Amino acid sequence: MRKQLNHQRYLSVYKKKQHCDGFTLLEVLIAMLILAIGVLGVTALQYKALQYNQDAYYRTQVNTLASDMADRMRLNSDNASEYTTAITNYRVPTVAPTGCVQSGATATGKSNDVTCWQLQLFNTLAPRSRANISNIGDTYTISLEYVVRSIAHAADATDEDILSVPLEYKFRL
Repeated sequence: MRKQLNHQRYLSVYKKKQHCDGFTLLEVLIAMLILAIGVLGVTALQYKALQYNQDAYYRTQVNTLASDMADRMRLNSDNASEYTTAITNYRVPTVAPTGCVQSGATATGKSNDVTCWQLQLFNTLAPRSRANISNIGDTYTISLEYVVRSIAHAADATDEDILSVPLEYKFRL
């Protein structure tokens, strides 16, 4: 009798197990789907954070470049209006400008300031970026428009395809 009870108990447990077959597999698949959606969300968030970080870096660099040229113009304030004619709709080239002298007697003056600043633009910004210096009276405006590097180096990118971000730096002499 005891053997028969154990056998019936075994059959009742076995039948319950047959009834639940595949249920844990379904739970695992649903959990993996939820986890995959979460991982994709975190990846997208990380990608956006990298983009915003790079944009902030470029904005800082552009602001530093504009401030540097403003300081150069302040040092040479008697000839400040000549800078506006030297930097009009300047586009950053694909080849580095030459002629920048860092020290010595020829390291002063508008032409060296402009050449050294163009070299800084080349080293900092992507090709096709733009610079412009203009003035109205004693108020000067340095306009810089930088290009996103990944687009600037694309061979088939046109000027309309390029995403650029403008910055205007105004100051008085």
